[in-house]
Amino acid sequence: MVNVHIDPSFDDDERRRRLFAGDVVVYTTVPEVAAFAAFTRDLVTEAFTPDDPPTVHAARSPAELTEILIDFKPRFIHHPESIDHVRRITGALGGAPGDIYADVPKLRTAFPAGGLSTGIAKAFQVHRDTWYAAPTQQINWWLPVWPAAENNVMEFYPRWFGRAIANTSGDYNYYQANVWRSHIKDFSGSADTRVHPAPVRPLPDDEPRLCLVPPVGGVMLFSGDQLHASIPNSSGRTRYSIDFRTVHVVDVREGRGAPGVDVACQGTSLRDFHRLTDNAALSEDDVARYDTADAEGIKVYVPS
Repeated sequence: MVNVHIDPSFDDDERRRRLFAGDVVVYTTVPEVAAFAAFTRDLVTEAFTPDDPPTVHAARSPAELTEILIDFKPRFIHHPESIDHVRRITGALGGAPGDIYADVPKLRTAFPAGGLSTGIAKAFQVHRDTWYAAPTQQINWWLPVWPAAENNVMEFYPRWFGRAIANTSGDYNYYQANVWRSHIKDFSGSADTRVHPAPVRPLPDDEPRLCLVPPVGGVMLFSGDQLHASIPNSSGRTRYSIDFRTVHVVDVREGRGAPGVDVACQGTSLRDFHRLTDNAALSEDDVARYDTADAEGIKVYVPS
């Protein structure tokens, strides 16, 4: 059973325990989250000037949007203020920065159905992040930049948390995927030939689904082991959201995390995580137990 907690009062240890058990946590009003959304709106608005970002798909072709986003998204990821916002948000919600390691925040764009949905604006099918070599300790933080709606966000499949489903994660190698990231433009349009793990069989139409829509200034937390997908955007407006991922060093060292019952991918994304106090990486000793020997032959690490 998946429980949804709205503005809970429990501490970070209890929150992580519940997330690893399949629960979802939503905080509805967090000033630090609102500040990150406002900062991002300003940057996105500048990038798409003179067009209105939520309706930019009507003014720009998919090729034009690709060019803008290929330039903009890395600048957003590596903007010095972006990781500062992550630090403030995690601290405001009870995290200890010296124990938390975070990946860089990503801006996600979901254009209306029929628009750009590959490459730099990939609309992700049904998946777990752990199929993409995320550690079972990973916690996902998701927040809208402009108001989102139930027909342009994501949905969870709660019946499958902790329950194995036949999937193609065995075809995925994280280190090969890092190579692909260095030339993302090649995978835009109809030429997105990258490996994307998915269930072997489509989920039935009557599969129970859970959709949550945090307000602007709110944030949703869930395990990277949750089965979830982007909902085809039928809202008529482009959705902009931010997500970032964290792990707690004690969880990594003690092996605490979500079940990870059906993960067969090669490699690990743990080297992408850096301590929020000083940007230090996890040690190779910490990472080694989560790496896979069969990935060693083509290991190529490209920083985000």
